[in-house]
Amino acid sequence: MARSSSSKSDRSKVPSTPNPYLLAVITAVLAGIFSVIGGYYTARFQAQEAIAQKQFEYRVLAYTTFLDKTEHSKAPAINQILTIGSMADHLATDVEIQEFEDRISALLKKHSLQDIYQQLNSDLNTLRLHGTPKVAAMCDDILKSLLLRDHAIDWGKYPSDIASSHEAWKENQENGRAYGWEELVSSDERLMLVTISKIFYMLIAQLRLEMHERD
Repeated sequence: MARSSSSKSDRSKVPSTPNPYLLAVITAVLAGIFSVIGGYYTARFQAQEAIAQKQFEYRVLAYTTFLDKTEHSKAPAINQILTIGSMADHLATDVEIQEFEDRISALLKKHSLQDIYQQLNSDLNTLRLHGTPKVAAMCDDILKSLLLRDHAIDWGKYPSDIASSHEAWKENQENGRAYGWEELVSSDERLMLVTISKIFYMLIAQLRLEMHERD
């Protein structure tokens, strides 16, 4: 009787085998859940990548179109402003100063400030729409300067030499410093065009930098 009792006790300790069908069902359900979750995140990642790629394509097109205009005289006002900017850094003689003054006067006679604003606003609009925040900010600063609101520009975000150059030009204009033998434009107009040209050169450099970094 003792041996029979011991045998019954041993049988009661044998672990029960899990139902294989239940395990199969649970495994299938979990696999399905993980598959759905994985598919969702994969699709989401692919969608984000597709959007980012499309945004980059628009950005490259906007940058390339703008740079092409500045290099092939397709934007007369911009090209003349860039020329004025390059001259502004090399004013040593009265002849050079008068040529600089004549150049600004010729630009303003050929294009009114309203015409220049409309052209720049049109050319910069695509950059503001598709460019990086830094590019968009530079575009806004160019338009601020054109509206004689250079005081609203955060010069701290620009290189120190650009900020110092603007401050020096501003002080010279406020002190009534004349240019050449015959002064042809106002101090505000002179400062405005020099400021715009400086930011334009920074903008062009930034566009090329961003395109190069993505290559």
